[in-house]
Amino acid sequence: MPDTVVRVLVVDSDPTGRQEICRALERSGFELLETSSAAQAGEVLRGEPPGAVVVDTLLSDQSGFAVCRTIRESPETKDVPVLMLSRSSSDMDRILALEAGADDVLARPFFPRELALRVRSVLRRSGPAPGSAREAAPLEYGPLRLDELRRSVTAGGIAVDLTGTEFAVLALLMSKPGRAFTREEILADLWSGAGGRTLRVLDTHVKGIRRKLGESAWILESVHGVGYRLAGLP
Repeated sequence: MPDTVVRVLVVDSDPTGRQEICRALERSGFELLETSSAAQAGEVLRGEPPGAVVVDTLLSDQSGFAVCRTIRESPETKDVPVLMLSRSSSDMDRILALEAGADDVLARPFFPRELALRVRSVLRRSGPAPGSAREAAPLEYGPLRLDELRRSVTAGGIAVDLTGTEFAVLALLMSKPGRAFTREEILADLWSGAGGRTLRVLDTHVKGIRRKLGESAWILESVHGVGYRLAGLP
């Protein structure tokens, strides 16, 4: 059980499915807030933001993708980690969820323990671990500046809003500029203890980072047949 109890907002229009999610998370020590629609979730999110959100892709009034985009667009909730639950295991659903701003996607049906592990994983990536070596000082390379303690990134002096997972990917690459990380290494570093991630999902996260870096996107370089690294500086 975590030292501090984390509140998780569960958004699912199906009462049975919602109960299944809550039961799995309660067993792992999370405090639950339940809503059955996007509208109800919006009301909760306008109050004190939860520690994380678990949302199904299919809701009675809006899609889970729309809920995720709303969370990312609000200054008050943009950093809240989001785990989406999909009734399809296709890569396309995963990609759509990640493009909407989700930190992770889990296909239904799921194992209760895996759901709890996935939530813990997105929470870990959304904040620095106490005593982390990367917490000591901001990382700077070329136009990028990443402050893990403040959870902030700037590119050419302009603030960049990344999801928790995107932030973690960039922090890993910036920890050793110039080193080529294999896709498998990045997946293992970010999602240790839970399987089901694919290389294509990682590529989607990298695509999201590049899009948000704008003119500084050149700094994130693909290494053919290997993975990713930060490009050499002129």
